[in-house]
Amino acid sequence: MRMSATKLVGVLAIGGALFASSACGPVDAVTGGGKKKTACKNIETELRNVASGASATKPDLNNPGAGASASAQRFSDAAAKIRSEGQNAGGDVETAAGKFASDLENTATTLKSLSSGNLSGGTPNFSQMNQNGIELGKACGFEGSGFRLGS
Repeated sequence: MRMSATKLVGVLAIGGALFASSACGPVDAVTGGGKKKTACKNIETELRNVASGASATKPDLNNPGAGASASAQRFSDAAAKIRSEGQNAGGDVETAAGKFASDLENTATTLKSLSSGNLSGGTPNFSQMNQNGIELGKACGFEGSGFRLGS
């Protein structure tokens, strides 16, 4: 079974972004950062929503660019929410969330290019996205890698 370019980009981007834990971890409990805990929880929720939306997108054979365009909008919206939550938390979460949001925006740009038929629009830097995801996980107080592939 062949996977469309749109779905592949979406799966790779979101697969590398899901949190490994469902809470903001012990660091937040020690520091008492209620804003940080709330922001991290909201970021996790947003990533899960984007991931579930990306896997639920079915290709429209009459309009092959529609799936890429819809995914691009989802990534762009998620980037804005993640950046906003990072600003609410401040500090290292804000910095890490900003970097990861930029990665999602780059992915959205790639998907927009694909939706318009431009197959040479480049690819997101998934290695950098993964690194920024790990940084965001650490900023939120997660143990281990902070992120995992899949849901």
